[in-house]
This record gives sequence, C-alpha cells and structure tokens, in this order.
Amino acid sequence: MEKHDLQQVIDRCGKDYVSKRLQIQVEHSARALGPGLGRFHFENLEWALDAFGWFVKLFRGWDKGFSNIKDQKIVFNRVVAKDLPEALNGFKILHLSDLHLDVFEGMGAHIGRLCSTLNCDVALITGDYRFHTHGNYYPVFREIETLTKNLNCEHGCYGILGNHDFLEFVPKLEAHGVRMLLNESSCIEKDGEKVFIVGLDDAHFYGLHDYEKGFAEVPDGAVKILMIHSPETLEQAYSHGVDFVVTGHTHGGQMCLPGGKALWLNASCKKKYCRGPWEYKGMPGYTSLGTGSSGLPLRFNCPPEIVVHYMVSGD
Repeated sequence: MEKHDLQQVIDRCGKDYVSKRLQIQVEHSARALGPGLGRFHFENLEWALDAFGWFVKLFRGWDKGFSNIKDQKIVFNRVVAKDLPEALNGFKILHLSDLHLDVFEGMGAHIGRLCSTLNCDVALITGDYRFHTHGNYYPVFREIETLTKNLNCEHGCYGILGNHDFLEFVPKLEAHGVRMLLNESSCIEKDGEKVFIVGLDDAHFYGLHDYEKGFAEVPDGAVKILMIHSPETLEQAYSHGVDFVVTGHTHGGQMCLPGGKALWLNASCKKKYCRGPWEYKGMPGYTSLGTGSSGLPLRFNCPPEIVVHYMVSGD
C-alpha cells in the first residue's frame, strides 16, 4: 500500500486496527486457524482442495461444475422492515457477495452485464473480491472496474472486506467506485428520509469487527442496514437495532448434494442463517449463496446468485 493511502486508512480507522489487520495478513497464508469466530478455515488447506478437484475430474464432473460458476441466478427478496418510513417503501438493494473476480478473465464484465438492467437505490458488496486468500491480487482491480461501471444504482456502491481480502485493496476498490466501510457508517437520503449503511470488517477469520465503532455515528431510531461478511454476530446486530442484515461467506455450501443439501457451510452459527432469507428475533437478514466461487472454481446443486432486496414496511 502506498504511504499516503496507508495514512488515509489510519486516519479513518486508527493505528491499532490497521496494525492488527496487517499483522494477521502477514501470517494469513501460513496457517489455517485465525483469531476470528471460525475455528477452522478449510479454504486455506490447498492440499484438501486439490485432492477434491482431482476427485471431480476423475468422475468427469469438472466441465459441468466450472460452467455452473457462470450461471448466476437473479433473485428477488422481499424484506419486511418494521416502522419503515413511507418514502423508503420499495427501497431496492443490489446485493453482491463473494465475487472472487479473478477466477477467470472477464468475470467482472460478465457480472456487470447481468446487473446492468437492475436499477436499484444502492449496491452492497459483502466481501471476498479475490479467489485465493493469498498471492497476486491485481487482476481483481481490472475486473471490479468493468463490473462497477455497469451498475445502475442512484446512491452508489458500498463494500466491506471479507476473509479473502487485504487492507491494501481499499484504495484500489474505492478508486473504482466501491466506497469501503471499515467499521464505519454512511448515510444516504431518499425523498427526505435517511438510511444508514453500516459496514464491519470480517469476523470469521480476522475477528476485527467493531460494532461500537461502526454504529458510533448512527442515531437511535434511524433506519439501519448492516453489512457483515459472515452471519456469525447476529446477537450484536440485534442489540444495535438493525433493520436488515446482508451477509455472505458461506456460498450456501457451493458444492451441494442434490436438492441443495450443503456438505460444508464454514460458519460458526446455526445452519438456518447460512443461506437465503432468515429472521433473528424478528430482525430480517439474508445470506447470499455467493455471486462467485472460491476454493475450487466449481458449483454443484447450488447456483451463484445476484440478489435484489426490496424493503417494505411491516406496518
């Protein structure tokens, strides 16, 4: 990261946060265990992924599985939010998650084309921009550029970091139109009503999510939409009066048995919060099945998705 970019992140987030993030990143590729909520990180065990890949090739399933990662479904999800102001009735959110854009050249343009006709109020990307958890990440920025220029969202695009992402991504992603929230909030206004978007850092591997900092400038009683990478801190979200949670990380299992039964969800929470729409004590949320794929560029019985959430009043 350039010195002036690093200083800008320090000014925004504090030296302690930046120091911890960078230290964990240095050690990231050398271990499968992280200080976050997840105790085991299968995506870091390359030998296991390679072995499974050879198994798929042995049974001639590779071509079909690879083809499936480019077959994104567009899903429309109705969100019932209590006491939503009338001006925000029908507020539309384009939700992308786990893009893993460098899986093949042209992935960003492909997703961008699919999103180009989806006119929404705001786009939210809930982390994981690259395929691997380490190594060269510069191809990601070419892909994100072609993706974001095809988005039609009046109030722009916001993103957070996932467990595949480094802090160095922030200035590059912001240069291409993704306003990154690092335990921060941002206010957008529609027809005189305010919506606060809160974005937290990854809890699953990095353990650097900070609810108090993220909500520090959000007024009580405001409409709050929370972006978290994995659905593992829902009690804290509920205690902060969140109106809607968007999250991802699990990929819905990615490689599932017929009927979509997941073999592995890789999140330290109940399975009912690991895919699709859910409620936690009346708080609505949605865990994306992922827009891309990671570990292996394969999907079975679990199509990747682009989600449009539209909010309606619970009254």
